[in-house]
Amino acid sequence: MKRCALAFGILLFFGMVQHAFVNVVSAHAIPVGCVPRAGITLDAPPPTVLCIFSTPLVIEKSNLEVVDAQGKRVDKGDVKTYQGDVVSMVVSLDTAKMNAGIYTIRWTANDPLDDSTTNGTLEFGVNTVVPPTPTPKLPGFVLTPQPIQTASTSTGVTPTEFISRFLIAVGVILLGVMGFLFWRVRRAPSLDDKAEAETAPQDWE
Repeated sequence: MKRCALAFGILLFFGMVQHAFVNVVSAHAIPVGCVPRAGITLDAPPPTVLCIFSTPLVIEKSNLEVVDAQGKRVDKGDVKTYQGDVVSMVVSLDTAKMNAGIYTIRWTANDPLDDSTTNGTLEFGVNTVVPPTPTPKLPGFVLTPQPIQTASTSTGVTPTEFISRFLIAVGVILLGVMGFLFWRVRRAPSLDDKAEAETAPQDWE
């Protein structure tokens, strides 16, 4: 019974450590795809811009806007989720303001997990080719230049991240201690077996 309880405790602490580690790793929201996609050249202005993100968003703290080459906004400011999907943002465009040129999508994403804010930009063109991002050439490898897409994450460790890392360290230490205790319990002779051996009748010749 003691061994089963100890094994259950080890599994429980391992699960807690794994959960905390996953939370730290997947804390920041970034776009996994947009329509129109980064670097594309369109024949006509799109009516909307839609972006899908890696984690759910706090839409009230997130934003999506589109500006032209002069920095003037061409979106209508009606940012919302796409059909209620909390991993998406969509904004309508004022196509009457959009002539041939390069347009920049500026995105800001707030993750409810730790209230972190991530932001970045990507570009698309209307009857204009988007210049590729300069890519260093390595010997023996052929690299294709990619469209400009930048992202930045707020610097510093948030209190939630600090607590998660602390829990990971504590969990690892406890896991080691409980593993050692489990090994000792397996090696130690059972007290019930000792008591039974002492009270068993002796055979007399």
